[in-house]
Amino acid sequence: MKLNRGILALLVTVLIWSSTMVVTKSALREMGPLMLTVLRFVIAFAMLGPLAHRQGFRLRMLRQPIFLRFGLTGVALYYTLQNVGLAYTSATSGTLILAIIPAATALFAMWLLGERLQARQIAGIAIAVAGTAFVALMTGSNQDAPNPLLGNLLIAGSVVAWVIYTIQGKRLNAAYPAIVTTTASIGTGLLMMLPFGIAEVWQSGLPHLSRDGGLAIFYLGVIATALPMFLWNYALQHLDASVASLYLNLVPIVGVLLAVAYGETVSVWQLLGGLLTLGGVVASGGGGKKETPGAARQSG
Repeated sequence: MKLNRGILALLVTVLIWSSTMVVTKSALREMGPLMLTVLRFVIAFAMLGPLAHRQGFRLRMLRQPIFLRFGLTGVALYYTLQNVGLAYTSATSGTLILAIIPAATALFAMWLLGERLQARQIAGIAIAVAGTAFVALMTGSNQDAPNPLLGNLLIAGSVVAWVIYTIQGKRLNAAYPAIVTTTASIGTGLLMMLPFGIAEVWQSGLPHLSRDGGLAIFYLGVIATALPMFLWNYALQHLDASVASLYLNLVPIVGVLLAVAYGETVSVWQLLGGLLTLGGVVASGGGGKKETPGAARQSG
């Protein structure tokens, strides 16, 4: 029974992370990308702060350089680049580009941490990079993607930010509980993003949110941040990390299906590039090495 509950928790987590691109794309119709990022993490910080405080989180941590770097890469840059990119490209392309994160993490770990890769892993990473480049270059311009090349490049930049954040997390998570590092990174990232969010509102005016827009912000801040972190850690109590990580490969697949259900069109070229990326990730073994989102990731 516990095994089944662990698998159920993983499936719900995959569904939530798969939906974040579509929900973000929807919310961007009613507000700017910077303000959306700020509002999302104001809610997330308010939700996680009291829980993290019980495990040692204190506001003075937000002044420490190690957490400032953590918040800069994993929150401020990652989510800002991602949200701004989604204003120019489709949720489908964004989802497929983010699928390269496990392989990119392995590549950067080799470079920055001195980890050794086998020839099979290097070949898989090369295939994944080629697939991602294919998606980025072959996305056509349409109503959902007014400037796809720019949007895809921004999301690719968010991948780099995330990988650096993950590598930092390898060291931090040995010293602090996962919820503490996550909350601290949200807090520092939020402080960095706040001036830009205010500037966006100053220039464009306050957003006039519909009910759907308000629900999207609530979903991103609570359901897509706090809940999957709990579910992921719950699943790891009943399943091996290597088994649980395999389910992460379902995220881009479900994400594309949700984008199509949302009304986006997927070209043959996007599908081909996405298959190359996923195939490369699986071949490299990156799907089993990606940092656990409860430890180093807030959400999709």
